[in-house]
This record gives sequence, C-alpha cells and structure tokens, in this order.
Amino acid sequence: MTMPNQKPPDGAFVIGSRFGQDITEQSAKAAMTNGVKVSFGNSQDAHHTQYNEKIAHTYTVAVSASGSADKALTTAQAAANTAASAERKADVAYVDASYWEAECVVASAEVLLGVNELLIGLAQNVPLGKMRRITDIHIALLTQPNGVTIETKKWDANGTTATVVHTAKLGANVTRWSAQVDIPVADKERVFWNVAAVPGSTAPTVLQILVFGSITEA
Repeated sequence: MTMPNQKPPDGAFVIGSRFGQDITEQSAKAAMTNGVKVSFGNSQDAHHTQYNEKIAHTYTVAVSASGSADKALTTAQAAANTAASAERKADVAYVDASYWEAECVVASAEVLLGVNELLIGLAQNVPLGKMRRITDIHIALLTQPNGVTIETKKWDANGTTATVVHTAKLGANVTRWSAQVDIPVADKERVFWNVAAVPGSTAPTVLQILVFGSITEA
C-alpha cells in the first residue's frame, strides 16, 4: 500500500491512471507465476532431498544386502559340493576295496612263551600300488586262568627284521578278546604272533587268532 501521490513499489501491479496500462502479456505472466515457480522449485528440492535421495540410499543398501546374501549362498553351495565330493570318494574307496580274512591256530594244546606252533605266519602277495591293512584282531583261548600277553609281530619282506605292531593284554579268565586296529602290511611281509607273558604256574590252553583286513590304494 502506498501514500497518495507516491510512486508505487517496484513490481507493483496498479490499476488506474496509467499504472498497469503498459503491462505486457509476458510481464503479467511473469508477475503472476514467479512466486509459484520459486515455491515449486523449493518444493522440488525438498522432495528430492527428503524422499528421492532416501529412497535411492535405501535401494543401495538393499542391493548391497542382496549381494552379501548371494555371496553367502555361493559359499554354502561350495561347502555342500565339497562335502558331497568327499562322500562320493569315500563310497568309491569302499566299493573298490578288497577284503580278506585269515585264521590260524597258534597253539593247539598248552600255550607257551614264544611263537608256539605258528612257524611261518600269514603272508600275502600285494599288487603294485596297493596296501594290505589289518583292521580287526580276534583272539580266542580255551582256558587261561592267570592272564596272557600276546604280541602281533611282522617280518619284513626279506625275513631279516621282526617288529611288534600290536600288543594285547588279557586279564585272568578272559578267553575272548577283539580290537579294531590299523596295521599296514606290505607285499610279502609276514604276520605272526608271539606269547610274551604267561603269569602263574598254570598255562593257558588252545590259542586261535582271526584277523580281518582290506587291500586299498597305497
């Protein structure tokens, strides 16, 4: 609002006299829309900051999370594939293995110190690239009142060196004994048994031994 006879403010739209009579269509449109444009521009900026940018950030986080999930899934799949491969290899080894067993009479009467009646022992030709393994030992006696110690021994292929590969200690009156073992036996090596200790004055009677095993890749 202006005082009478005063110049109107800049940009004022005045009706009467000549004020407003020289306003063109373009300047009239500008006067009516400038404020709207500015307000619309401000609204656009605020909307971009408050909504568009936040939506874009949320999308980026979602994409990143999706990538992490994909990576975790890939890792889990790789682990599952490795486990399945190992299981298949174990199955193949089991199927391809050859199994054997052998039973011998170490003593047919009294069980004495030493090798008793088994003078040669168990021997076997093993194919090249294979390994014979003893996996189970079973011992049976008719009687043994005071306990007995029995060594499983192995001669080398040349028959020059004998080593103890397993020792079984049976308590008094134990006439059946077994154990799972893992004893490798190479080509032409001989396995035999030695009675290392017989406590007391009464000897055990009748000693039989059974072994199970397999032939696998060396």
